[in-house]
Amino acid sequence: MTNGDKPLEPRWLFYIISFLIPIAGIIIGAIYMSKPDPECKQFGKNCLIAAIAYFVVICCCVILYLLFYFVLFGLIFGAAAAGA
Repeated sequence: MTNGDKPLEPRWLFYIISFLIPIAGIIIGAIYMSKPDPECKQFGKNCLIAAIAYFVVICCCVILYLLFYFVLFGLIFGAAAAGA
């Protein structure tokens, strides 16, 4: 999976894969973090960060969705209850 001891090019593709498919990012990150080369370790760390960033973005989106849903739900039924 490497070209010598350096990470494969293009690196940005691995970062995108790590973000969109977090399991792949964790696997890629673990493979490269286990290599002795500092450049490989940094690349692996960045892949792990991209995978974790996916989970953070998804959690934020779910929280915002639920917050919006309950605020909107409360406004609609609160207005209906006040008018009844």
